[in-house]
Amino acid sequence: MKYNICYAKYIYNMHESGVRIGCPIGEIVIVLTGVKELYSASSENHRSVTIIEVICTDGRLPLPPLIICLGEKIIDNWVYNNLTGTEVIAISPTGYKNENIALSWLDHFIKHIGAGLEKP
Repeated sequence: MKYNICYAKYIYNMHESGVRIGCPIGEIVIVLTGVKELYSASSENHRSVTIIEVICTDGRLPLPPLIICLGEKIIDNWVYNNLTGTEVIAISPTGYKNENIALSWLDHFIKHIGAGLEKP
């Protein structure tokens, strides 16, 4: 093989998506089962976070995600007891990935996959 990638343990998939963390109060939403996306007319009563997730094709557990929140500092009540503690929580003024967050995520990725620790 050209790049010596011959095992599934070397193939990863990264996905970045926005997740809504609030819902309109007092509204009931009914959609058809085939609807894949829902758009709300008002963005005033919800917030979104960006989550970056990574999986490996060999079936191992996914790497801990990177959660990007909109803001200037992390507020203690943002972090709930149902997190495992291995997640990386970052903040940005836009709520999206920037250069510093991308570099932090790469460090997180390299640490969790053990890059450079084994010979091919």
